[in-house]
Amino acid sequence: MPLGESPYLPVLFALVVAVAGTVVTITLSTAYLRLVRLERPAVGTFNASDIVVVFGFIVFLPLLYVLLPLEPLLLILGLIFTSVLFFGLRPLLGPAKTWLLIGVLIGGNIWMARTMLGTVTGWQLFWIENDIIVITAAVTTANLYAQGGMRVRHVAWFGLVLAAYDALFTFVWPITNALAQEFIGWPFDPSVGFRMGIYNATVGLGDLLVYGLFVAVVLKAYGARAARGAALIAICFGAVVPTVLPLFTTIFVDSRTDIIVPAQAAFGPAAFFYYRWLRKTHGAERTMATYVASLQG
Repeated sequence: MPLGESPYLPVLFALVVAVAGTVVTITLSTAYLRLVRLERPAVGTFNASDIVVVFGFIVFLPLLYVLLPLEPLLLILGLIFTSVLFFGLRPLLGPAKTWLLIGVLIGGNIWMARTMLGTVTGWQLFWIENDIIVITAAVTTANLYAQGGMRVRHVAWFGLVLAAYDALFTFVWPITNALAQEFIGWPFDPSVGFRMGIYNATVGLGDLLVYGLFVAVVLKAYGARAARGAALIAICFGAVVPTVLPLFTTIFVDSRTDIIVPAQAAFGPAAFFYYRWLRKTHGAERTMATYVASLQG
């Protein structure tokens, strides 16, 4: 994001976008967990080896972003979004209405990216439509994992490793910034964002997925009060702290004067220590079956 003459306006704008995206994602993720049962979660029951597989996928996926031409990559992303939207919307709408809505969302995303980005209003409408797709994908994926058996300890360790990974690919091999620039103005941008004047502010799909997943599994494992604490950690350490850090140091400003902050580097340790506290004070985690039974009781 261009800094312009003052660092305060873009940072404040980015803060609003990051907090809004985080709050909407975790709110919808927990509401979905309470109200909707996914019939056959594709991920099965999670254990430590599954976390290694998921992390390996996340590690190699950015390399595909860099190595593959943009057109095949957009096709892959379109298929991924279509599949995830179908998983998430079908229990709510049924097959026919789900496919109709997916067609409108996917088709609208492509059309807006090709025809509406010449004005600020066009950018804003594109971002709103793209945000609907990305947040729906994050909420669905978080629930596939949570309802499929992922536990708080899985997410806590996962977030801790992601913290190192995020810092590595931001400062040592700056792939994160390259990806952010690569997708600007193209359909299926894997981020939530908005535009104000000359400023674009975005937060990545991966970050939102981790935040929504963390709060959802804490809700399942330890209840609503613990989930509120998890939500506070996601907002503070996932959205607020990474966004305001550039006000105090220029280490997060790259050669393009873009602000790139590895959000997981702040969120991962905080989430891990919160998990350790929950484990010490609340004991063993509830299973998905126990959580569902508590709702019915």
